[in-house]
Amino acid sequence: MKNKGQQIASLILKTNEPTELKLSDLYTWIIWQYPRKLKHGLCGAVRPPLARHGWYPAEISRTRKIILVHGEVLKPFKTPSEAADWFSSFSSDSVK
Repeated sequence: MKNKGQQIASLILKTNEPTELKLSDLYTWIIWQYPRKLKHGLCGAVRPPLARHGWYPAEISRTRKIILVHGEVLKPFKTPSEAADWFSSFSSDSVK
């Protein structure tokens, strides 16, 4: 199955599964500074450097040094907190 994607700023985010990125790939993006604990890492939010653009949920793997950006959400969230809350909508792993 071919991954569908959409270009947002300088990155192409997959629209059918999380997009695996290195931290350096998000160099110009805004990264929310208040991640929350998950069972296997941290969750938070990122947004592109575009005026009035929303936030995408993101999982941070410190051991693998990657970030999974969830571009498959129906639309970006208005706040980083709402984007991080997205994880708790389907998982009890989120710790607030």
